[in-house]
Amino acid sequence: MEKKTKVIRDLSLVENELSSIQSGVLAVAIQKDTLTQFATNFVYQNKNIFVFITNDELLRTIKFNSPAKFTILKEKNTLKELRDEQDPYYRLFYIVVTGLFREVEEKKIINDIKQSYIEKYSGKLLINGKATASLGKLYFIDSEELLAFDEIGLKILSQFKVS
Repeated sequence: MEKKTKVIRDLSLVENELSSIQSGVLAVAIQKDTLTQFATNFVYQNKNIFVFITNDELLRTIKFNSPAKFTILKEKNTLKELRDEQDPYYRLFYIVVTGLFREVEEKKIINDIKQSYIEKYSGKLLINGKATASLGKLYFIDSEELLAFDEIGLKILSQFKVS
C-alpha cells in the first residue's frame, strides 16, 4: 500500500473543521512521566482547544503546564477520480494541535466557553448556571502548533500474477 499525505495550510478550512467535528483524543502528561489518552468533546476558540473534565482522579494525576496533544480524525469519502484510477483503501483528514495543558481561571472565559459548548452540542442557548454545573472543570491546550493533513492510502497493483 502506498500512502500520500498532503499538508493543509488553509487556516479557515482547518478552523471550520475544528468547529464542526464533535470529538477528539487528548494526550496529556500525568505523574511518573507517562501519558494518558482519552476521547473527549471539545470547543475550539481563539486558536485553543477547550475541554471539560469531570474525573477528579484523573485531574489529581495530570501535570499542568506540561505538553499536550489533541487530535481529531475524520474519514472522508474518496474522490471519484481516485476510485476509478487507483482504488484507494482509505482517505483521512486529521488535525493535530499541540501546546501546554492549562486550567482556565477567568470567569468570563469559562462562561463564554460554556455557552459555546452548549450551543455546539445541543443547539440551545445557555439558560442558567445550574444547567452547566455538570460540565466539570474547564481546561485548555494553549496551542503552539496546529497541523492539518489529508492522507490517502492506495492499493498498489502488482504487475505480476502469482500462479
